[in-house]
Amino acid sequence: MSQSNKNQNWKNLYKISGIATLLTALLIPVSIVAYFIWPTFTGTVLDIFQLIQADRFAGLMSLDFLYLLGNVFGIPLFIALYISLKSTDQSLSALALAIGFIALVSLIPARPIFEMFFLSDQYAVANTDVQRTQLIAAGEAIMALFHGTAFQVHYIFGATSLLISSVLMLRCHIFSSATAIVGIIANLLVFGLYIPEIGVYLSILSVFPFLMIWNIMLTRKFFQLSSNR
Repeated sequence: MSQSNKNQNWKNLYKISGIATLLTALLIPVSIVAYFIWPTFTGTVLDIFQLIQADRFAGLMSLDFLYLLGNVFGIPLFIALYISLKSTDQSLSALALAIGFIALVSLIPARPIFEMFFLSDQYAVANTDVQRTQLIAAGEAIMALFHGTAFQVHYIFGATSLLISSVLMLRCHIFSSATAIVGIIANLLVFGLYIPEIGVYLSILSVFPFLMIWNIMLTRKFFQLSSNR
């Protein structure tokens, strides 16, 4: 493959990453509004089953579908960050890419949305109390994954990956110091979730406004990289 073709391939990646980060930035305020309309579900499994049967869209939103969707947009982002930063420090940028993908994959079992839809449908047509009890027990086992080990791995690894990339940006001529600093602040605040009492507020602050602003800054840079000749 010629060097020009390789460059064009990276330009296509940057363009896709720019679109992905823009969608992520737009999804943040949408997710905040959606949370107040359909808050993440904290009721019993039976309540979840009933909500899904009454309003499937509300069930989808309450089971954190938008959060899962937003992380799908992270796939091109992690690759683009690696391509951009590998000349600065190939080993650390590769580490950030690896743990970033572990974070993305870990979220899949931690958001068993369609499994809950399947169990809800089975519960709706169950004929006996024994069947219903078994389905509720299965639902409880699945919902235990919602904030279990897989989610904690996703949360910590994702923030760590982006924090490494943000620190590398300070040494990289491609990204501005402002982009690096906003990324560092945003991803450090993510770990605030584990601080008692104020943790949730720090976690929210990391997303809005910092991660939203950071994604907008990355969008601008990726589109610039995609148009360089």
